[in-house]
Amino acid sequence: MKPFFFTSLSLRSRFLLAMGIVFIPLVVVAVGSSIFLGHAANTLNRIVEQPVYKLQTTSRLQNQIRKSYVLVKDHVLTPRYALRTQFESEAQGVEAVVAEMLEKPFFGAQEQSLLANVRREWKDSVVLANVIFSSDASRAALYQLDQRVNQIMFTLDRMYDTYYTEINMLRADINASEKRFLLIISAAVGIGLLIAVVGAVWLARSVLMPLREFEKGVAHFANEDLSYRLTLNNHDEIGHLAMEFNTMAERLLAHRQKLEELSVRDGLTGLYNRRELEKRLQEEVQRARRYRRPLSVMMLDIDHFKNVNDRYGHQAGDEVLITVADLIQLNVRPVDAVCRYGGEELAVILPETEEEGVRIVAERIRATVEDSITTTPQGDMVHVTVSIGLAIFPGHGDTAAALIQAADQALYTAKHEGRNLVRSL
Repeated sequence: MKPFFFTSLSLRSRFLLAMGIVFIPLVVVAVGSSIFLGHAANTLNRIVEQPVYKLQTTSRLQNQIRKSYVLVKDHVLTPRYALRTQFESEAQGVEAVVAEMLEKPFFGAQEQSLLANVRREWKDSVVLANVIFSSDASRAALYQLDQRVNQIMFTLDRMYDTYYTEINMLRADINASEKRFLLIISAAVGIGLLIAVVGAVWLARSVLMPLREFEKGVAHFANEDLSYRLTLNNHDEIGHLAMEFNTMAERLLAHRQKLEELSVRDGLTGLYNRRELEKRLQEEVQRARRYRRPLSVMMLDIDHFKNVNDRYGHQAGDEVLITVADLIQLNVRPVDAVCRYGGEELAVILPETEEEGVRIVAERIRATVEDSITTTPQGDMVHVTVSIGLAIFPGHGDTAAALIQAADQALYTAKHEGRNLVRSL
């Protein structure tokens, strides 16, 4: 089993499992409590019912024997026949109590033996008492009866000691059970706390760590770093959110790249727009100045473009403009930047290009456009030419604005001298 298989569960299952783990100690406590309480109740019943019965019956037996003995003593002092009849009744009561006690199964072997001794001593006492009732009582006979009754009382006192010993043992049993119960409760609580801590850490790691990863992703997004991706392999709801997050990031990055592309491109021709021209030319001028490298700029204008729009329509003019833009891109290097400067006017930035090189490229573009024909959507065949002005850094200007101005003046010269020409200052 993998140590973090927990993360493969759904968050709902994860929380339910964690709650179940936390409730295990509570179940243990409940079961232990019921067992202890049942045992304690049985032990308490034994303490309350059986010993109380033993104490009560033994006390009743002692009182019964005392009453019987007092009747014999009264007869010795004042002989009366009624006392003998009453003694016989009380003596039968003593026998009945002893018989009742001997029938109870919860009297132990020692108690049974002591009760047997009491019964035997009492029978001998009854015989001695009958002797006293049937003849003139002597002090010697009364003394013997007194000794036997004292012996019986002593035996019953020993039974009291046995009862108290039993009660103390039962109390010790309850105390031991209480200690065991407290130990079980303490262990269950300790285990429960340990399980709860482990479960909480486990649950927190499986939830908080992915959330921290999400925080990193959001922080990267806040810093416009749309290339950051969440590296979560969870198969739960958080994992699905991470996948959606990465998918959203891909889409946002694609949209941003598209927007950036649209922000620097001309919507019709796909060439760089004038703002991008100025930005790139500024960067190239700084690089050329820093490293003392050549740089050239080319300005192009489609000759008599207004006539094309007036004769064939603006849609045909757009087709011509697109064709010329494509032809220019076919004749320059990938490092060269072709831009739409405005209207039918185009510009090209040529890094690492001197005057001779830019003239060759310009003448190739001029000739290519002159030899091309554009077919309009209406089927018309349109033939156009371009005029081109050149400016070379730093001879014609050492700033971006100066180069644009120089190339534009050269373009004006080409147009003034008859168009379809390449000129420089």
